[in-house]
Amino acid sequence: MWLEGRAVRLTQDGLQRRIPLTAIEEVRLGAGPDGSVEVVLTASPGASPTVYRLEGGARRAADQFARTVNEALPRRAPGTPVRDGEQLVEVLGSASPAAKPPAHAGRWRSRLAIAVSALLYLAGLAVFVAVGDIGRAMLWGIGVLPLGSGGFLLSLGMTWWYDWIVLNRRGVSVMARHARGFESRSHFAYVDPQGVEREIFPGLPSRHYGGDYTRLAIVFDPLRPTRAAPVAPGRHFAAQISGPLAIGFPLLFLGLFMGPYQMVDFLLG
Repeated sequence: MWLEGRAVRLTQDGLQRRIPLTAIEEVRLGAGPDGSVEVVLTASPGASPTVYRLEGGARRAADQFARTVNEALPRRAPGTPVRDGEQLVEVLGSASPAAKPPAHAGRWRSRLAIAVSALLYLAGLAVFVAVGDIGRAMLWGIGVLPLGSGGFLLSLGMTWWYDWIVLNRRGVSVMARHARGFESRSHFAYVDPQGVEREIFPGLPSRHYGGDYTRLAIVFDPLRPTRAAPVAPGRHFAAQISGPLAIGFPLLFLGLFMGPYQMVDFLLG
């Protein structure tokens, strides 16, 4: 269960449901110490409301989730007619684990891409050496360094940029506590909506982000809780990505000139 925009998404019994906030009367903790959460829907006067119950893990995370959703519920004016919340719930389809790609699929794709790139690199080098074009062979051989470095820096900068956009769009702000390490090597722990404790390594001392050595304000993505970042002003984000982008673009263009451009010029020349 997680809060997404103006609705709560619930995956239960093999089904995914989208429950608009307008259909929710309250979110409360279930009875007992198990950290379960109950979503109580609105109901017409005299009718029993529909209740979705999700067995939970960490009671603290469940309480935090309930308070977050309840604070986001729209306020109804007195005398406003109440609709049956069950009629507003959308069933999005099944959530079969078999439909998910295997966890190692991305790893195999990465290995395949590396293998193909290595073969192309060796083939191009062999072509230039075979025709006796030592100048192009040297450029081709060395060009992989700025090409790889530029690509890595640009990928790093664009990943930070994408994460920043996602976190600003649907991120949940929490206070993480110090878990281990000291100063710039400190790790901070937080609990995601599923009750799983995760860690974030900010890379800089927490006081750089306005925190102290015991806690740090962070924002994380409820759909992918491992995507997290310290709460910081926009100028900090601009300074963070400016370095990789400013260095990565020139290196990438230099690598493209020393590598692929030389092959294209050789084939068309």
